[in-house]
Amino acid sequence: MPLVSSSKNLGGLRPRGLKLLKRERSEEGLAENSQLRKAARTASAPSSPNEQQAVAGEVHSTLDAVLQRGGRARRLSLPLIRARESSRLEGVEVPLQALRGEVVRVASGYLLFGDGVGRVYAEREGPWGPLQPLVDYPGTQEVFVTEQDGMVHITAGIAGKRYVVELPRELVVERLAQRIAIAAGIPLSERNPQDSGEYHGWRVNLALPQIAGGWQISAARVVRVDPLRGEPLLLARLVTLAAAPNSLVFAGPPGSGKTTALIGVLRALLELWPQLRVSIVEEEPEVAVQVQGPSVVRYFSFGGRTVTDNIRATRRYDRPDLLVVGELRGEEVPSWFEAAGSGIPVLTTAHSVGLADAVKRLDTLIQAAGLRASVLDAVRVWVVCGKTVSSSGVERGVKAVYVVTEKGFQPVYKAGRHLAEEEFVKLLPPELQLALESREAARVYERVRERLGAEEARFEQMEPLPFEEVLSSEVG
Repeated sequence: MPLVSSSKNLGGLRPRGLKLLKRERSEEGLAENSQLRKAARTASAPSSPNEQQAVAGEVHSTLDAVLQRGGRARRLSLPLIRARESSRLEGVEVPLQALRGEVVRVASGYLLFGDGVGRVYAEREGPWGPLQPLVDYPGTQEVFVTEQDGMVHITAGIAGKRYVVELPRELVVERLAQRIAIAAGIPLSERNPQDSGEYHGWRVNLALPQIAGGWQISAARVVRVDPLRGEPLLLARLVTLAAAPNSLVFAGPPGSGKTTALIGVLRALLELWPQLRVSIVEEEPEVAVQVQGPSVVRYFSFGGRTVTDNIRATRRYDRPDLLVVGELRGEEVPSWFEAAGSGIPVLTTAHSVGLADAVKRLDTLIQAAGLRASVLDAVRVWVVCGKTVSSSGVERGVKAVYVVTEKGFQPVYKAGRHLAEEEFVKLLPPELQLALESREAARVYERVRERLGAEEARFEQMEPLPFEEVLSSEVG
């Protein structure tokens, strides 16, 4: 992997010129760097609102003075030059306009947030090069880097908001992508121009210019969060329905929280029944990296081995109590449908815009495989997830849960409201597959609620939605 030359990094300076520049800048930059570090260290110390406001004003005025001097982002000029000597990722410096906002200190540098912009100043670089402070910041959830017509565009999802990311120097996307590919074992090539893997706690997808028009990096933090813990009654009902046993499909658009909700239910099941034998079948590890258990087995696609091959193998050799299929895309649908209809509870996800769309899509895939059946013959529980993007952030998660009955789709949860308890219990069989002191459904459900801390909630009567009404519309 060739290095970026010093002349390119510093506008035509040779190595000798680099040393002279360092000496010249060290004297003028030392004072301002010291000021900024002192201000940023102090920013994390005050506890009272008045102290925080005073410190924030001091940091902002210091930043403004430095950023406006010469119109260049030189506040960390000396550390940037040092980093450039030891890093292959840096490009030329980029002039930035003064920006007022909140300063955040992380181990590898500073972040400045203001007016929808997140500015990243690296003092010390790690696996992510000049983006390291952004990746180190706990609030960063997603990072997207695209290269189009020689221009690099970086956006990030931070604490539920979207920011345009600016760097005080050019990011060489190709070198960062190559580094990630090598370290994460992502086999990029002309025959495989897009692929993904795990890289230092992030799930990363890389794309070559031949399919993206320029190098492309998409990264999502692998976090072990469980938002369903904030909805304990909803979680208790989903766990009980899986213990019934029923197959559950988590449906919704990309990024709506389907996999997160599935993982929440699976973790709760393993917490309540640690010896539950679970098989996780995925094309790429997503659920498996976040779920642990003594009786959990994992299957991934590699070589010529497909998801269908793995579903059949685990049913034959592992005889699981519960099967998890990462995502339904196409070829694996018949084998998944066969497993779901055989009495093994199956948890899976499917892309859709709503309940009706999910049923129609899966019916189409089942019938395209030559099966004269409907997905409703095997799947009884539908968990509909949604995603809402607004100026204040992104909201995602479970919006509704339906149980298929003879009368149609019976809502048991919708927009924070729950079906009355006595009506929910009627949806369960007399005995469940999984027991807690007893197998009686009402007793198991009661114990699950107690163990998960489910308290009073908002209950109301909910009428079932007729099949014709749902399948002729886009009911979510």
